[in-house]
Amino acid sequence: MCPPSDGSMDNEDDAMTIEIRRTSSPEETERIASALSMRVAPGTVITLEGDLGAGKTCFVRGLARGLGADADAISSPTFVIEHRHPCEAGLLVHIDAYRIRSSEDLASIGWDELLAQGDAIIAIEWPSRIAAVLPEVRIDVRLRHAGEDVREIEIEWVRPGVAAVDCRTCGAPLGEGSDGRFCSKRCRLADLARWFRGDYSISRPLEEDDLSSGIPHRGPESDR
Repeated sequence: MCPPSDGSMDNEDDAMTIEIRRTSSPEETERIASALSMRVAPGTVITLEGDLGAGKTCFVRGLARGLGADADAISSPTFVIEHRHPCEAGLLVHIDAYRIRSSEDLASIGWDELLAQGDAIIAIEWPSRIAAVLPEVRIDVRLRHAGEDVREIEIEWVRPGVAAVDCRTCGAPLGEGSDGRFCSKRCRLADLARWFRGDYSISRPLEEDDLSSGIPHRGPESDR
């Protein structure tokens, strides 16, 4: 199944804004990504945040499989800024933003043109480095370790001006009296516990080089 070609995210009318999934193997992570690929259109930007070995590149491999690209060709960009993979939907662009140091680096991959043309699905690792230039409408994917082989995958459909309708912890509908993020005090405390566990922590201490660019960013990481 090909994603719609109208240039907008297929989830625009969906009630759920945040989805949370758990996987116990790289294959399950790929299947979730593959299913997501069926719900996005060319022009969609998908950001991928996660600590060492959380499965970001694995997730992109699943996107590629669902889009009809060569999944075996997907690897962490690491030593280059981007890879482009032809697919049934047009083009899958896999970007490693960690190596982007300036607006010139962004220009070198044709960032503005990619967004303007709207014919590619763009997956970005280390999106925090280029947070200032990310489109407001996008999909944010956060992958977290939740056990030896277990991963928690949070998929957020970012649409400014559209209020969240589901609890960010359990996915239940938000009712009257909620704080706009959690359906109950229990879910709010569960989210707080993630901070204490370090689920939202930076994966390594900041270095002087990290602060040398005007583009917000964090440090390097790799994927399984």
